[in-house]
Amino acid sequence: MPKATNAASSRGRRHNPLEDDLTATGLLKDSSGKRPKRKAEPHGDEQGYVDARASRQILAMSRSLIDEDVQAGIDAAAAAAKAAGTVPSAFDFDPSRFDPESDQEEDDFANEEAWGDEDGDVVEEIEVDAEDLELFNQFVKPTMDEDPLLAHGWDQKPEGTLEEGPGTDLASLILAKIAEKQAGDQGGRQEPVHQVDEDYELPPKVVEVYTKIGLILARYKSGPLPKPFKILPTIPHWEDILGLTRPDKWTPNACYAATRIFVATKSHVVQRFMELVILDRVREDIHETKKLNIHLFNCLKRGLYKPAGFFKGFLFPLAASGTCSLREAQIIAACLTRVSIPVLHSAAAIKTLCDIAAEQVSQQAECVSATNYLLKVLLEKRYALPWQCIDSLVFHFLRYAATSRDVTSSSNSLPVIFHQCLLAFAQRYRNDITEDQREALLDLLLNSGHDKIAPEIRRELLAGRGRGVPLEQAGPAFDGDDTMLID
Repeated sequence: MPKATNAASSRGRRHNPLEDDLTATGLLKDSSGKRPKRKAEPHGDEQGYVDARASRQILAMSRSLIDEDVQAGIDAAAAAAKAAGTVPSAFDFDPSRFDPESDQEEDDFANEEAWGDEDGDVVEEIEVDAEDLELFNQFVKPTMDEDPLLAHGWDQKPEGTLEEGPGTDLASLILAKIAEKQAGDQGGRQEPVHQVDEDYELPPKVVEVYTKIGLILARYKSGPLPKPFKILPTIPHWEDILGLTRPDKWTPNACYAATRIFVATKSHVVQRFMELVILDRVREDIHETKKLNIHLFNCLKRGLYKPAGFFKGFLFPLAASGTCSLREAQIIAACLTRVSIPVLHSAAAIKTLCDIAAEQVSQQAECVSATNYLLKVLLEKRYALPWQCIDSLVFHFLRYAATSRDVTSSSNSLPVIFHQCLLAFAQRYRNDITEDQREALLDLLLNSGHDKIAPEIRRELLAGRGRGVPLEQAGPAFDGDDTMLID
């Protein structure tokens, strides 16, 4: 009995299965697969929506109504024309031609004699109503007039053109251009220069725009430049327009920004820009502060990206001015040291500086020291110079020493920079001079040598070999053992 009581009490206390409880609440209720019923249609002022199916039906009905209206209009126009008794247009068709009984035309086409033989052409005359022809011309004639190809055919030429004569030959045109280019090169290679028109006057709008740009450059610090200034190197009379901007009032930052624009153009444009703007600004800044602004220094470095334009527009005018100071030469030489220059441009610069120094020596100018300093810097770059450039250097040293001895009787009248330049030449090019040139330079040191620099120059010159003489191959070193020697 106790066991039965316990069993009954346990069955009374046992809870319902968890599945029954969850199913009763509806959390795990299986979906019946039926779509939920639509909500009731809105009543009163509520607005519903139209689904895609209803929209398609509405559009189909509207199209059918529009087609019916169009057809009714066509039928009404046809009835009105029939009532008026007008002749049908050429664009109308006759329903009778769809009649299967009317086969007369087919019989006509079946007769080969109606079309003639192969050698002959038969022209059939067709009568066209005047009103139909006028209507046709209204639509077709303007198009043919606008396009001469339609009016004259694909293989015919329009009126007014020459039927005879050869057309344009591209190969002949190219050969003519090549011949013209070769003739220009033989006549002398010159940089293209814009033709100067003395009667040319700048438009007022151009004057106004570039005058305002000059005001901007007078206080420019950073940022993009105005677009009209960026295209300045590519337009005619750019030098006159550049003067409107007052380059003497530009900030150093504006000078550097303008140099970047002009250096990207042709060499002769860079030359004129360096000569007109940068040369005066650099010399003025050095004269006032005894140093050079960093932005102007960067202008010189950027200008060396076009070495020919830099040398012709800045370095040569500076050296040939006759007023170049040693301080200016030192600052310019610092720029030359920091930038790599192509060897041919460097050789041309050295030869031209030698010619400038020769003129200055003959005129007893005081700026020869600055020219020697520039030569020294270019020699220290240790390029493999051509022999013509080396000969010019040797003649420069001999000419300068001879002229200096004629001017003063002092044996040590040559400046120190001259001896330093000669030392740099002897250290690098002692093997590229001839024996006669070596003897002449040794005589120069004997007569006008420096007390401390001359011995070093003499040692370098004596250690060199003649031009074109090959190096002597060193034989085996003698170790003192002569037992294997045979007399």
